Amino acid sequence: MSSKRIVTITIIGILFIAALIGFMYLRSFFAQDSTVISLPSPSNTPERNDEVEILPLDKVEISQSTIQDVVSQTIERPDTYSRVVRVEKFWEYGQTVYFINIDVTNGMSSLTIHPPIKTPSDSSEGVEKRIISANGLLYIWNLGDNSAFIGTIDPDECEHKTIDEWHMLMSYECLLSHYGDSIIDAGYFEYGGENCVFIEYRTSQLGNLGRLYISIEQGLIVGALEYDETDTLIYSMTAGDCLIGDTNPAAFILPDGTSLLADN
Repeated sequence: MSSKRIVTITIIGILFIAALIGFMYLRSFFAQDSTVISLPSPSNTPERNDEVEILPLDKVEISQSTIQDVVSQTIERPDTYSRVVRVEKFWEYGQTVYFINIDVTNGMSSLTIHPPIKTPSDSSEGVEKRIISANGLLYIWNLGDNSAFIGTIDPDECEHKTIDEWHMLMSYECLLSHYGDSIIDAGYFEYGGENCVFIEYRTSQLGNLGRLYISIEQGLIVGALEYDETDTLIYSMTAGDCLIGDTNPAAFILPDGTSLLADN
């Protein structure tokens, strides 16, 4: 074999090895983020300013395994606050919208649920309902009634579960303490102008995909989404401005005129 042919074969071999190494490097590079789960954008989603952008990760890294410690050490709900949340439930031919006033103080919570609005008819149904959680008791009545239903709250329930479940929301404390195995993703996001921690999870019974956005500054959920098994949006919650340290005293008055604030 001539020396010229040997040189040619050697060069071809070197080029082949270089190309193989380059291909393996590119494959590794593009596959490194393959486990990140991104929520779909269904066509029936109403226009909302809920675009999210990843913040620079100059804070402690958040992952599925560290999210519980990060939240417990850096996020805390305020003792007293008031705000309004908008809850949307989507169905095949439209949606139902709820506006809920929330007041919290001295370990008590009061929710005033306005009559739901159904679209496309834009009609409201029902009357305002008030739900108060105080001192281990639950008071529920329609505004205008002379008395309230009174029930007890299970002392073993997750903290803040009662206030969140009445606007069809998973309490993030309950999610972390009781359903940690259902968490599939977590990290930092900017949502609605708030620096947030997000938690993505899969419900155990229906297999729906849920996502919570928890404001680092407020310590409250400022946005939530839920998709069914077909990746169709079925629930959305967005929160308005939060007035920390302020609440409405009238929200804690029972139908008989008793103020629960007087006992605290």
